[in-house]
This record gives sequence, structure tokens and C-alpha cells, in this order.
Amino acid sequence: EAFIYSVDGKKVEKEKTDKKSVFLISDKKIAKTIVDKLKKAKYKVAKIDKKEKKRYPVPPFITSTLQQEASRYFGFSANRTMNIAQGLYEGIDLKAKGFEGIITYMRTDSVTVADEALRAARSFIPKKFGSKYLPETPIRYKSKKSAQEAHEAIRPTNLYNSPDEIKEHLTLDQFKIYSLVWKRFIASQMKPAIYDTVSADIETDQKILLRTTGSNIKFDGFLKVYVEKKDTTEEEEKEKLLPHLEVNKALKLDDVTSDQSFTKPPARFSEASLVKELEKSGVGRPSTYAAIMNKIQNREYTVKEKMTLKPTQLGELIIQLLEENFTPIVNVGFTAAMEDDLELVAENKRDWRSLIKEFYKEFIPMVEKAQKQASIPKLETKEKCPKCKSPLQKIWSKNKYFYGCSKYPDCDFTSAIELMNFKKSDYEEGFDWDQTCPKCSKKMTLRYGRFGAFLGCSNYPKCQGIVNIPKKGEEFLKPEDRPACPALSCDGKIVMRKSRRGKTFYSCSNFPDCDVIVNALDDLETKYDANHPKTAYQKKERVYGKKGERGPVLYEVSKELEVIVKDKKLTRSDILKKVWKYIKSKKLQDEKNKRQINPDKNLSKIFPKPIDMMQLSTHLNKHLKRSG
Repeated sequence: EAFIYSVDGKKVEKEKTDKKSVFLISDKKIAKTIVDKLKKAKYKVAKIDKKEKKRYPVPPFITSTLQQEASRYFGFSANRTMNIAQGLYEGIDLKAKGFEGIITYMRTDSVTVADEALRAARSFIPKKFGSKYLPETPIRYKSKKSAQEAHEAIRPTNLYNSPDEIKEHLTLDQFKIYSLVWKRFIASQMKPAIYDTVSADIETDQKILLRTTGSNIKFDGFLKVYVEKKDTTEEEEKEKLLPHLEVNKALKLDDVTSDQSFTKPPARFSEASLVKELEKSGVGRPSTYAAIMNKIQNREYTVKEKMTLKPTQLGELIIQLLEENFTPIVNVGFTAAMEDDLELVAENKRDWRSLIKEFYKEFIPMVEKAQKQASIPKLETKEKCPKCKSPLQKIWSKNKYFYGCSKYPDCDFTSAIELMNFKKSDYEEGFDWDQTCPKCSKKMTLRYGRFGAFLGCSNYPKCQGIVNIPKKGEEFLKPEDRPACPALSCDGKIVMRKSRRGKTFYSCSNFPDCDVIVNALDDLETKYDANHPKTAYQKKERVYGKKGERGPVLYEVSKELEVIVKDKKLTRSDILKKVWKYIKSKKLQDEKNKRQINPDKNLSKIFPKPIDMMQLSTHLNKHLKRSG
């Protein structure tokens, strides 16, 4: 694949510039002329530029990068990723091998790795992949200055527990996350990949020069194990591989396409790119990223659309009100600075009382002013009222704007904004807009809800019959094609519905009074026999039994450890927190080297000699036994 670089010796530009010698493809006519020339042109490789480059491995995961990568690879939310990682950390039953926590602690912003883990990786890599993949010395990564070094990077606790080796003991989600952690850690200790960046000019007999860029791998290095995903397909396309090319080699045309392009607005954030931006800006901590993602969606400030976060009207309004009334506070710089101040408080380097006093001195006057002045004004529009032809206003109600007539109460017209801009041409041509309600046979009206347009019964709320409107290209059931409900004594028809996640399913038009529901029409006969009674749908409640229970995993602690944590049974994370609290309260971290823990009388029964803080979990394992 190549793009036009120049025409008649003039470089092609997308937009007007101050440069004199440029060629602008400004309309369809010029584009068609070039396409016609390229279709009959002869092609040959005129020039090839190669540069050898190295691509170095990335550090092992920290909380933010694990959340980003799980989102890019699997579409997992930050919260889902952390829940899965929590289970891997707390422990997996590996049958013959026993019960093991198979990854290190998952809430961390440190890329530091314990020496014993580095030695294990350097022993494992040549055995598994060959000595050519092992660098001469271990690779040590530097954490950011703001990183807390209480925990090391997220890594497997035992490299010989390869993902495929223990797959049978993991759920699919656990296998996906563990595979990422395992591969990324191994790759972080391997040699860099070596490749040639290639730029090739392709000459034509029509005075049009094409150019293509890409790369050719010479040594795969760490890429043999792991490839980091990019946030956009455009970023991935920049790294495309090129076939072998030679100067003067004739090329055959495969296809010519012309695309109209516009200046694109900045891409919307995905969860992955938003976490990346938060980390870059110094906002949030490893323990709060997932909570932030949850909060902005649960409060409906954003909705997820095709893996991106789209701001809602409510979200945009809140931002507007906050920026107008709390300007000094609603900015990244303030939040990052506050995070730093709180870190100083945690380290006893700043008095919390003075910090709070300084904050409230500025904050309280802003609150008092906002309470008096803040309001949501009605917005004037150019739209005309269909009833009286007066101007319409945008009026805020609950979580969104709606259109209302400016002559209210003399004119009571109101409408959802989406319905005023509604176009039937955006939907399937064969759809019956005049169909009657599948529940009560009364007239249907066009309505708009959280998940888009639909037909709703005019007898609402007495009748809650709805019919989803299919967009172009989507299949749908015409009223005459709807099969009868198979339930005894049910007069309903099977209608197509969509879940809140956009998944198609089929149910009885009398749902929830009738529980007939399937994922595909073919399932009706196999799922429901001729004697199935009409039964009201009952929402399934999660049943907690011995087999499916997913409560917190508790550990019994040894007598020696009980003296420190003051409890007999705790979760692994609570045990670690209490041990660290004890270490800090007794000031057992070495003054010159904070990474070193010097045991007192009680801790010496857990580890008799000073240890690196990264080894703490390993020593605690010997004093833990899974409860039950």
C-alpha cells in the first residue's frame, strides 16, 4: 500500500500552505484525473532507504499499564481487570501443586523487580527460547519519581507456571490476564528486536511519485513473546511490515482508491487511553483508576460506545458548571498538586491541618458564590415549534436537555431533541413504522430512550409494549413474520429485542408476564416443549453455594504472624497492609536504604535477617494457610 507523494514534481498537501511548490487535491475532479492516470500507469521501485533500528522491551506491568493493555487486547474495563487480577493474587487451586497466588500484588506504580525474580527469568529464557534472546546483564527499569516502592511490578510468582501449563485451572478471563502478565514479564528481560525501517519511492510514467513506508524484522527479540498493543489502528498501521523490494523492480497495480478526508477532531478517550492520560498528568493512584472509570459511567457522565467513552449531556453540563464556578480547582494541575501534598502528609512531611485550612480558605467562598449564582439557563435555538411556529428552547430536565416551546404555558409542545432530528432514512427501509403494539394492538408512537429510538405503545404506562427500530444493515422481524409464543395459553408473538449492550435476542411480546426468551429463533423448539406453561419471568438471583462462591479468600496465620497482625484469619491483602503498618509504626525501614527492612524481636521470627522489601511477600507465604 502506497500513498501519493508528489505530482509533476510538486509535493502533495491535504490543505493550503504557504509553500509555493505544492500540489493540492482540492476536489473530486482532480482526484478522478489522478486515479485515471494511476490505473493506466506503469510502476517501478525508484529508491529505497533503509535504517536499522532497535525496539526495546517495555517494563513489566504496573496497575495502569495492565488496565490499559487488558482494555486494548480484550476490551476489559479497569474494574473487571482489577477483579480478575485480585483473584490471581489471592490464589488459584493448582491441584497437585497446591493453592498458590500466581501473580504479585496488582496495585502498584513501581516497575522494580526483586533480584530473585530477575535470576529466575535469566535462567528460564535461554532454556525456553535460546541463549540469543538473553541480554548480557539483567534489565533494570526505573520507576517514576512519584512511584511508591512498597510493592514491586506485577509479575508471575513462578515462571514455570506458564499460562498453557496451568490453563485448566483458570477461567477464560483469568487465563487472558495471567497470559499478559507472564508474557510481559518474560519479554521485559529479553533482547531488543532489530528491524529495518524502510521508505520506498515508487515511480510512474505519469509524473506521479508514490511512497510507502514500513519495516522488516531482522531479529524478533522480545517480540517472540509479547507485542504491546497500540491505542489506535492508525498507530499500528505505522508499524506495518513491507514485502521484499528491489530498486528498478517493476510492480503490478492491485487497486487504486481515492478517499475524501477531513481534519479529524481529537479521538475520544477509551478507558485505556484515559488511564494513560491520568497517569501522565499525575492524577489518581493505582488504587483509584478503576474507581474513576466506574464512577464516570455509573453516574452517567459518559457512556461506552464501541470501546470509547462518549460524554453525555449530563457530563458536559457538569463540566460547564464546574469550570464556571470552580475554575481554580477544576484543572489537572490542582489535582496533581493535591496528590503530591497528600503524599507529603502520608510521609509526615506536611501538617494535614494547615493543608485543609489553606484549601477551605479558597474553597468555601467559591461554594457560597456558586449557591447564589449557579443556574442552568434555557438555551435559545433556531428550531420552530411544530404547533405554533414560535422559537423552541433547550430546557434542562433530570439528566438531559429537551425541546420546549418558548410560549409555554400558552403552547405545551415538548420533544426529545433526538426525535426532532430523527431521520427515517438512517434505518432499514422495510421497517413498518405504522405497526400496532404487539402487546395490546394499539397505535405505536416514536420515542427515544437511553439506547436510541424505538416504537412505544401509545397506551404507556398502562401498556409497556415496545419494538426496536433496526438501523441500516440490521436484520429485523416484520409483524407478519413473528412466530406465535410456544407457551400454553399465551397469545403473544415473538419479537426481536436488544439488550443494553446492543446484543439481539428474542422474547414473547408479553414479556415479563411470559418468560419465553431465546438468543436465536431456532432455539424456540429445543428450549420450550409443547407443554411449557405461561410463566411470569423471574430475574435470576446470584446463588452463592460452595462451588460458585466468590467471596474474599481468607488465610489462617501462624502464631508468629498473629502477634503482628492481631488476628487469626485475614485476606492476603489485609495481612500485607497490617504487616506494613507494623513496620512503619516501629520504624523498621533502614534510614539510609528505605528498601531494607530490619527485623525486630517479633519480625525476626518471620525473617531472621534484614531483607529487601520486595522479598516480604515470599517470607509471609510460609506463615499463611488457606482457610477452609
